[in-house]
Amino acid sequence: MSAFSNFILFAYNSCLMVYLEVSAKDGNKSSVIEQVKSQLNKPNSKTFMLIYMEGCGPCNATRPEWSKLKNVLSSDILDNPNVMILAIDKDVIDKIPNIKPEPSAFPTMRYVTKNGEEVENYEDANIETKDRTIDSFVEWIKSKNVQSGGKRKRRTRRTRIKRTKRRHYRSHRKPSKR
Repeated sequence: MSAFSNFILFAYNSCLMVYLEVSAKDGNKSSVIEQVKSQLNKPNSKTFMLIYMEGCGPCNATRPEWSKLKNVLSSDILDNPNVMILAIDKDVIDKIPNIKPEPSAFPTMRYVTKNGEEVENYEDANIETKDRTIDSFVEWIKSKNVQSGGKRKRRTRRTRIKRTKRRHYRSHRKPSKR
């Protein structure tokens, strides 16, 4: 086993978020494919995948940004064993069930949950910017509410007061002259 595979198995067995890259040469390894299948079959699984094609210019530009996710995501997402970040070669995609429909363009970023029953393409996501940068990927993942425990962070009294002051200020400021 390579050092990369050992890291992935460690992360998987320690109940941390799983980050996995599956290239065409790894596609013949049944352990990697089984890991992806078992993650996708979990009832509360939330999988974010980048489907790429070797030699594709836009794919080569997107993959480095995608791989930054494992270092940038917050601990509430990283500690969630139901979250999987996956970069997978298009030649391997047919070995994994529940990835329908077939991608029509590359790169394709998808959010898959509930054994593949719910699928959302990144391009169809309800986020402000879709420029394929690390910031937009993090915004997309956070929009799916993937914190560990599944609960939203409760607002503190201080946050509520700040919000009220902001609203009050906005409603009483003078209109700008144009």
